Amino acid sequence: MESIYCPTYIVCDVETTGMSPYNNRITEIAMIRIQDGEITGEFKSLINPGQHIPYFITKLTGISNSDVFGKPSFGMIANDIMDFLKSESDSKLNSDLRSDTDTEVYFVGHNAGFDYKFLFHSFEREGIKFEMKSLCTCKLANRLLKRLKSKSLGNVTAHLGIKIKNQHRAYDDALATAKVFRYFLGILSEKFEYEDIKDVIRFQNSKIYGSENLSPALKRIGLSLKELPRKPGVYYMKSKDGEILYIGKAKDIRERVSGYFRHNSEFPVKIRKLLSNIAALEYEVTNSELSALILESKMIKQHKPRFNSALKRYRYHPFLKIDVQNSYPKVEKVYEIENDGANYYGPFRSGMTVNRLLKDIDDEFKMRKCEKKILKASIDHSVCMYNEIGKCNAPCNFTQSKYEYDKEVFRVHKFITESEKYSVQKLYEVKMQEYSENMDYESAAFIRDRLKDIKKVMSYQKVITSAINGKKIIIKCVNDSAKEFFFIHNGKLAKTYSVSEENEIDQNEIIGELSDSADYLFFSLSKFVQHKFNPAELDEIKVISNWLALNKDRNSVFEIGEDHSLNDVMKFITA
Repeated sequence: MESIYCPTYIVCDVETTGMSPYNNRITEIAMIRIQDGEITGEFKSLINPGQHIPYFITKLTGISNSDVFGKPSFGMIANDIMDFLKSESDSKLNSDLRSDTDTEVYFVGHNAGFDYKFLFHSFEREGIKFEMKSLCTCKLANRLLKRLKSKSLGNVTAHLGIKIKNQHRAYDDALATAKVFRYFLGILSEKFEYEDIKDVIRFQNSKIYGSENLSPALKRIGLSLKELPRKPGVYYMKSKDGEILYIGKAKDIRERVSGYFRHNSEFPVKIRKLLSNIAALEYEVTNSELSALILESKMIKQHKPRFNSALKRYRYHPFLKIDVQNSYPKVEKVYEIENDGANYYGPFRSGMTVNRLLKDIDDEFKMRKCEKKILKASIDHSVCMYNEIGKCNAPCNFTQSKYEYDKEVFRVHKFITESEKYSVQKLYEVKMQEYSENMDYESAAFIRDRLKDIKKVMSYQKVITSAINGKKIIIKCVNDSAKEFFFIHNGKLAKTYSVSEENEIDQNEIIGELSDSADYLFFSLSKFVQHKFNPAELDEIKVISNWLALNKDRNSVFEIGEDHSLNDVMKFITA
């Protein structure tokens, strides 16, 4: 779920002899390093506090005086703790995978101030300076889970369905906090459209508005949040002159819009400026999130609001792309599917998986790496440094024939998609085994997570070719009160049906939309096969394609194949 950009963060939890960071001491510490949503390192240790552990603390944590006897003092492992806290990566594998310029490491905890202060004073007693920017899941819970009475880690995890194996033990609490934090990042990205961790820091420190102290913007527009529907749709923020300043979509209009008026004192500059200019808010209810996405895209193109940035929600779900529609394809990392005839592999959960794939393709194959998007080979071209260092066989000047280059492209395709013989999955399984045998468990874990990401993607797709070009697809979206069906042909939204308890499905109308030939079922609007899409239609294709890639589910998407009959279609629709 996580999609907010965060370079590296350390989730930390400490157990102590008491509540005072001045008078009490740490008995146990656990730290988990996370990069791009993946665990890349762990540190945990019992610590001899040099003072008696009270009985009530032992009863709470299970840590007794005998447990810490003979264990290192904080001073003995202080440098190891600091090295872990300050290191951006614990694996050489990551050093050549990161292209981010922001290498700051963030400190994360539940009631982070408690853990941070104990570390601060423990380091201070050893003459070591400690300073990090911190994020607190307890503060985030106060803003995101307002109806939850207690924001303790136990209550928050129970509310979110996250299990803690041994509560009040440092490692288990840190792991649970990491899961809570990741969940909150997803909510802040999806509902609040935050983009990076700096937005999250501002949000956690924001002023919380309630029913008694309304935000200035809410007072100005005279909006009652309780009157907003809890349904998907599109909302329009307008100026006093009626100009549409911003258009957004929401799964839940009330929840999404309320977010602007509960915590707006520390919003990013763009949002604060928007809120200072809005004088009215209007909305349109849709039957599904996909309908809202399509309508939002259409309205943004039509009105061009100055506060919108189009389609940014997809940038955090990377794909691997091979532009096979061109004569000499390249391999690259992209964040959107285009209806351009290229092969798309993904979406991958982590950008680090795509980065690693690109590196291994670069090492294992001789695909061209020159900057030209479309290469026109000529005998007059001189070879570049990639050919000189053996990374490319120079198809640009026919040193390598197009036939041989195409074979190399096909080998790359098989390397990505297959699981047997010479494939990336086999390669990573071997590497993981080698790291484990050498007791380099953290590097093995890094490769394991890459492998897991790839297997998940390849379990439901081999390749997305030409977006959804040439395919006949029915999408079913179900909410509490209605079902919505989207009939897609060649990426074009041919027809939409909404069905509710009052409005039952008209089988004859849907049958009229379908024709059943001798060997294939197809949409009657087959003219779209040769249709040249206009810009608005292409944008619609992009929205639908990316939604399909990110939400494809056997229960919600039905791709009509040659062996399907009309009865198969109706069974899917009526299920």
